[in-house]
Amino acid sequence: MQNTLDALVQKKIAPYMADIVNKPSPTHWALQRSGKHVTGGALIFPLLTAEDPAGGAFYGDQNLNTSVFDPVIPAEQQWRFYYQNVAIATTDIVLGSGGASAIDIVKAKMQIAAASLLPKLARANWGIFPQNTSIDIDNIPNWIGVQGNTIAGVNRASVTAWNPGTAVANGGGALTVPNFESAYQAITYGYDEPDTLALNNYDYGKFKTQFISNASGSATSSVIRLTEGEADKSPVQLGLRYHFRVDNCVVLADQYIVAGTGWMWNSKYMWMNYHKNGYYIVRPWLMSSSQEVIASRIVVAEQLTNVRPLSATTITGLS
Repeated sequence: MQNTLDALVQKKIAPYMADIVNKPSPTHWALQRSGKHVTGGALIFPLLTAEDPAGGAFYGDQNLNTSVFDPVIPAEQQWRFYYQNVAIATTDIVLGSGGASAIDIVKAKMQIAAASLLPKLARANWGIFPQNTSIDIDNIPNWIGVQGNTIAGVNRASVTAWNPGTAVANGGGALTVPNFESAYQAITYGYDEPDTLALNNYDYGKFKTQFISNASGSATSSVIRLTEGEADKSPVQLGLRYHFRVDNCVVLADQYIVAGTGWMWNSKYMWMNYHKNGYYIVRPWLMSSSQEVIASRIVVAEQLTNVRPLSATTITGLS
C-alpha cells in the first residue's frame, strides 16, 4: 500500500522554514541595536591617559606652571569584514520555483544565508571558534577579560589605564549577591554605573533563583502581584520573566557564553561600529563562467569598540 500512497497522495509543504539549528544571542541583539554607523578607513579614538599636573592652588604673583603636557595617545582599530555565501544551481531554480503551496527556493536560500550569518557574528562577539582569528573583530573577552594584552594598537602592559577592571572571584557555585555587588561597585564611578551583566543560561538560572523567595514544602510567601484593583484571573507569576535587573544592570542569558564566567560592562562605552558603506550589503547575482550556478553574498563591515575598559569587569568561578 505504501507505493500506492506515494503515487496518489498529495503532500502539503509547510509555507515556512523551521529553524532547528541556530540560536539567538541577546548580546548580539543588544550590540546591533545600539550600533553606530560611521565611515572612514580605520577607527581612531584619542585616549586621555593621565591627569595634567599643571594646575592647583596658587596665590598672588606666584609663578605658575605653563609646561606643555601631552597625555593623549591614539587607539586605532581596523575594520573587520564578514560574509555569507548564497549559491543556487539554475536547474534548482527551475524545479523549485515555489507556488501556492511551497516556498520559493531563492527566497529559502536567502533565509538560510541570513540565518547562517548571524551565528558567525554572535561567535565573533565572544571569540568562539572558528570566529577567533587575527582578522576577526576585537571580541568581548579580549576587551574586558584580559589584562596586559595589546588591543586597538595600545599595549595595556605599559598603559595600565587601558586595562579592564580586576576580575572578581566568586569561589564556585551560583554567583552570589555580595560578589555581584563587589564587581558592580568596583566599576561604578559616581553615577556612571554598569548596565549589562551577561551570563551563560546555566549561570543565569542559578543567579536568578536567589531573588525568588521560597520556603521548603510550601508556596512562596513574598510574591507580590499587582492587579490594579481587579480580580486576579490569571495564573500567579512565581518567578522573573525574561531578563531582569539588579541595581542598574540588566542581566542577559546568552548560550554563546562559556559557563563559569560573568561579564559586566557599561554599554555607554562599548558598542559595535558598522561601516555605512558595508552594512549588510547583498551583492548582485553572478553566474560562474563554467557552471549553471548563480552566486551572491551578504557582506558586513564591523568592529567592536570599548573606549573605557576600566568600566567593565568579569566575575569568575561560577559553577
